[in-house]
Amino acid sequence: MFRPPLDPGDRPLIDQPTWRSIIVSYALMAAIPLLLWIVSQPLAGTVTLAGIAGLLVGGRRVYRLIRCFYDCQRFTFNLGGKAQITVAQIHADESN
Repeated sequence: MFRPPLDPGDRPLIDQPTWRSIIVSYALMAAIPLLLWIVSQPLAGTVTLAGIAGLLVGGRRVYRLIRCFYDCQRFTFNLGGKAQITVAQIHADESN
């Protein structure tokens, strides 16, 4: 069965760059020198990658803690089951 040639307007989306594909491309270009440095300096690279991973995990937890503080207006730390520290936001009294 005969198929007509494709219309140039019907090109697949891969030919039309999106912001996400552009950001990924730039991130990969920036990662190449970093990967070469990690290969040439494995100890420093491992420490750097572990530090970056720690910052990402810690940042996510701090973000969740801040979001919880704004939703609940308080949070509590339990110190070994013997003491609790509660941090709460005191509401300003509008009548004063």
